[in-house]
Amino acid sequence: MSDQIGDDEIEQLETARSVTPSLIGNVLIGELDSWHVGICEVRKDGNDLLVCGESGQVVERIDTDVWTTSTLFENSEVKDLAKIADRTNSAIASEFGNL
Repeated sequence: MSDQIGDDEIEQLETARSVTPSLIGNVLIGELDSWHVGICEVRKDGNDLLVCGESGQVVERIDTDVWTTSTLFENSEVKDLAKIADRTNSAIASEFGNL
């Protein structure tokens, strides 16, 4: 038996740490109070998402109003959940990288 982690296991660890656009939507609309990803917690604070580290400190504040996309209706915008999820995942990866 080897103590080394295989490529499949690394991919599973990375996937377990990723936040999906639908998860971001659930946190933003209040379906979920927060979401834990390893040592990080993602939670809503007004229109922002907070990515908090192991000791509860804010690692990054993500302004969700910045990430919008146009819709079919005039003068309406919706949040681009994929971009918010990417930004959230980057903050989480950065926190894991600092360990």
